[in-house]
Amino acid sequence: MASDRDVVTAVFGAASGLAGLLLVFLGILIAAYQSFAPAIPAAATARYRRAGWGVLGAFLLGLVAAAVGLAWLLSPARGLRDALVLLFSLQLAALAASAIGVVRLVLWR
Repeated sequence: MASDRDVVTAVFGAASGLAGLLLVFLGILIAAYQSFAPAIPAAATARYRRAGWGVLGAFLLGLVAAAVGLAWLLSPARGLRDALVLLFSLQLAALAASAIGVVRLVLWR
């Protein structure tokens, strides 16, 4: 059975890595958004802005997970470990939703 330290160290690294991956999706959205002419009505680009906020939220969730992991490494507590595992699970779901949403938005526009 893995120790708490092993779990937290692994999740801390994975949460940080996934946060970086989410920046790739955010970059794709920003590039697609900027490809529209400035004269385009805001309603035409609203989907991109909403998706961008969603991906940014998922990225920030990853940063919070990394911060909780760091807090546990500095001062181990069962509540922090449990919070980290929950945040990481949410981050995985947010990553999947972001990937699907960005692909649908950019490839099938």
